Amino acid sequence: MLSVKSNVFVNCASGLLLLFSPLAAAQKTASESPLAGADIGAMLLALIVVLAVIIILASIVKRFNLKLQGNADMKVLSAMSLGTKERLMIVEVAGQKLLLGVTAERIDCLKELPDSVELKGQQKP
Repeated sequence: MLSVKSNVFVNCASGLLLLFSPLAAAQKTASESPLAGADIGAMLLALIVVLAVIIILASIVKRFNLKLQGNADMKVLSAMSLGTKERLMIVEVAGQKLLLGVTAERIDCLKELPDSVELKGQQKP
């Protein structure tokens, strides 16, 4: 009876050793790998398609100057760069034109412009 129990123990131990051995694992993963030849090609093709769609959509947004957020009551009429992080801007808010000084730290209203002020290249409605 002791020999039967030890035989069962040896068979279980050898089965577990075979199951967890690196060679068995390597053979098993090589045949059942989710990244086998054709799968890698399909994955790369899908990645290229997704990247192409992202680039095309970004170029469309840039070309047509689409703004995801906008307000009909506010318009930037003109902007002039004074340095790397400083600029002068003329904006129209609720029908009133404002000259703004914009820096990295703050935005200051420098002057309220009269409605009679016209900018070059601006068309009258």
